[in-house]
Amino acid sequence: MKQRELSRWLKLIIVFCGFFGLLFCIYVGPETGRELLLDAENLKGMYKPFTIFIWVTGIPFFIALVFGWKICSDVGWNRDFTIINADRLKIISVLAMLEGVLYVVALLFLFVSGSFHTNVLAILLLILFFAVVIAVFTSLLSYLVRKASDIKQDNDLTI
Repeated sequence: MKQRELSRWLKLIIVFCGFFGLLFCIYVGPETGRELLLDAENLKGMYKPFTIFIWVTGIPFFIALVFGWKICSDVGWNRDFTIINADRLKIISVLAMLEGVLYVVALLFLFVSGSFHTNVLAILLLILFFAVVIAVFTSLLSYLVRKASDIKQDNDLTI
């Protein structure tokens, strides 16, 4: 697969992730909250904060997609192993860690308030797990891209 074709496929995946993220923030999250929180008598007051929380956690997700798009553009132009892309991956890692922190705070809030529902806990823990996995792997990729960039610069200087 050529780099331009790979770049197009990766950008298509990012578009689908953005579409599904937008669908989650606008429809799935609020509807799930409505079903889980408004049906339970003791959780009715949590619906609006839950919806706002979903929207707030969408912000780092969409910022990370923008950085991913920029990385894909650089891959298409054969500028994949650069310090700039290593920094972008590091930013994506930090954004994923921020998502993880937000979900840990949400879990702590639910435990402290005693107003948790098993399905909400499962969803929050699943999202927290994915945030941690993304943070670890993008941090690792950032390190590897930085090392590859250093090797590429050394090779460019010796030739």
